[in-house]
Amino acid sequence: MSRARRRADLARMKKKARRVYPHDAQAKNADHLCTCSCLVCGNPRRHWGEIRPSERRALEAGREE
Repeated sequence: MSRARRRADLARMKKKARRVYPHDAQAKNADHLCTCSCLVCGNPRRHWGEIRPSERRALEAGREE
């Protein structure tokens, strides 16, 4: 990857960090913009073993036949 691409990506990430964290003028969180993965916000399939709605419909259709 070229230096210009890395610098452009960093500038884009800093711009987003300033939008997400307006109190951080220097955009120190630019490398840590991942969304939350806690139990409340995270993937229900990972935390509670739930299945997707499409899988649920397929299972119900199989039971009806």
